[in-house]
Amino acid sequence: MLRQWRWERLRGRVKANGQGWNARPGDQAAQGAPLYRDGLAAGDEEKAARGLRLLLAAAEQGLGVSGITREGSSLRQRQLARLFIESWLAARHRARPEQWRLAAAARSMVGALDAITLTGGLPEIGGRPEGLDFEDPFAVLDDSELRALEELRRQARLCDLEILRQDGWLRLDIGAWSGLWHCPPGGWPVHEGLAHHDLGAPELHWNGIPLFVDPGPGQAAGARHGGLSLDGNDPYPEVRDAYSEAFRRNIAGPAPELRTIHDGVRLAMDGFGRFGGHRQIERYWHFDGDSMTLDDIVLGTGRPRIERRLITPWTAEQTEGGVVLTSGGHRLLLSGGTPVTVQPVKRRTLRGEELPLTAILFAIRANLPWSGSITVRPVTA
Repeated sequence: MLRQWRWERLRGRVKANGQGWNARPGDQAAQGAPLYRDGLAAGDEEKAARGLRLLLAAAEQGLGVSGITREGSSLRQRQLARLFIESWLAARHRARPEQWRLAAAARSMVGALDAITLTGGLPEIGGRPEGLDFEDPFAVLDDSELRALEELRRQARLCDLEILRQDGWLRLDIGAWSGLWHCPPGGWPVHEGLAHHDLGAPELHWNGIPLFVDPGPGQAAGARHGGLSLDGNDPYPEVRDAYSEAFRRNIAGPAPELRTIHDGVRLAMDGFGRFGGHRQIERYWHFDGDSMTLDDIVLGTGRPRIERRLITPWTAEQTEGGVVLTSGGHRLLLSGGTPVTVQPVKRRTLRGEELPLTAILFAIRANLPWSGSITVRPVTA
């Protein structure tokens, strides 16, 4: 076991024909794609072959069965889809035999990217990879390339969202709601990946408008994500290379269970059990037309501080009945039956701009077992 671990660590640092193999498969792709395209443009077969090896290794090592990245970042998925599309088009333009392998990889990545893109756009879940470019890369394509790309996107549709769920991402569209939940394997964010501690904190869009979002990195402790925490602790600790599956299970119990139910989504997780008292958490998102109810159950013993947090880009006004959320002409009432506070936070956009957000915190110190609900419904006055 130790020898294998050392080998895996070493393999992440070795050089391949002068090019660094990065521990993250997505970074391998980011190195390989320009190397491959530059090699083709210059007629340098050795350079193109090095780039192609990096690209194909990244696809083999870094993707789940659904085509989603294993690094836990929606923005990484966007980056990978672009890198492989550009490389495929370059190979296609020169009638290269590897164009079919690149097309298959691109098709898989595009299908998963479309599956995690909600009605209001792509959620920014997880970290932002280096070299991420938000400009339109396809504005200069000719008609033949545009038709080929359109056909690839048509073929890429991921029809079986159960495959995506098994790879750690659950997409649901129901009533006015569109949501994306991320569940890292075992509950522990992938080591050296880009995943955040966002288990139990989905991005939810209401009638095509982002309502509850991920605030991104760089926030103060306690304001990083929505979700539920006990005594300020994340649901699962940081993972390390040396942690075996048996060790992780011994520390934090079985893997969390995230799946759809008849009117929404259910999440059950045992990660807080590492603090004693078998503190199992169950969260239920129930959707009914324009309304939602989030039911929480905390099992176990003790008297922890239970914090439930939601992050919104909507204007939030605290009232006696809860918090009124406003965006354009829309108004929603958010209430939770426990003391609530609001706090301004910010998210830096891909263009370097700061987007104002509000962290809404429902907090209570309570004896376990405990249950509580948060409701969201349109204001009817």
